[in-house]
Amino acid sequence: MTATNSASQQVGQVADQISGYLVRYDSTHDPRAVFAYVYWRLTSSLSLSLAADDPQFRDAGWVAELAECLAAEYFVAMDQIDEWVSAGPGFRSPVREEDLPREIPEPWRAVCVAAAGRRSYVLEDALFGMMAHISFDLPMALWKMASRMTVPIHIADFHTMNSVFGAVIESIQSEVASRYSWVLAGLDHIFARNDELLTNYGIRVARGMAWYNFERMCDPDSATEAKGSIARSTGAFIRQIREPEDWRLRTASALARRLVPERRQWPSPTELPRPD
Repeated sequence: MTATNSASQQVGQVADQISGYLVRYDSTHDPRAVFAYVYWRLTSSLSLSLAADDPQFRDAGWVAELAECLAAEYFVAMDQIDEWVSAGPGFRSPVREEDLPREIPEPWRAVCVAAAGRRSYVLEDALFGMMAHISFDLPMALWKMASRMTVPIHIADFHTMNSVFGAVIESIQSEVASRYSWVLAGLDHIFARNDELLTNYGIRVARGMAWYNFERMCDPDSATEAKGSIARSTGAFIRQIREPEDWRLRTASALARRLVPERRQWPSPTELPRPD
């Protein structure tokens, strides 16, 4: 078995683990399903790319290890949220950030607050989950792998990964709308005005910033501020969308949310399309 085939299988196993969360969230109508779908599709695309050896990676084993380490950050956060959900009303009622256990990382607490009480729209669920995962989970995973990196090689592979994800992210955005909210697909774009994160350019910029923050975390003089920054960034991003500085946009957004209810469809829990 070649190194790329082995790496493809490793990443495929990660995608299978993510699909387990996705199926469970779909079956319980949990808003985390939307990002879980995005994450599953991106990871499946990386597995297929490794299998085809297109584009080529210098160190496919490192790519697979990063996928595993990154997923571990996500799984831990989701399991912590699951404990909170099972202990109370979970996403059924509005909550404040201080109502959630401190064990849940701050960015994911902000995502939970935004979604609780049926207050989020489908593309918001995708955007907010993407922001928490890329701006927080990704630099944390890179930092934990720092001792096993050769920067000239691995930064090149990191950017090749960006190319793989960038090539599929816009089609995934359309899939999310049709899978969870085909009736309100157009309106979802109104409520998620900053959906650039779900574009080729946006995912590259966000992942590039994650690498920058990882490097800051490796510098003792900037590590504390870097860790604080990645912890706060998701909440700031959510406020930027929910409470824009322009009072006219803020008023229009608040009025639209009052007039247009959260509405989404839920696919069959086993309805996982085959990635291209």
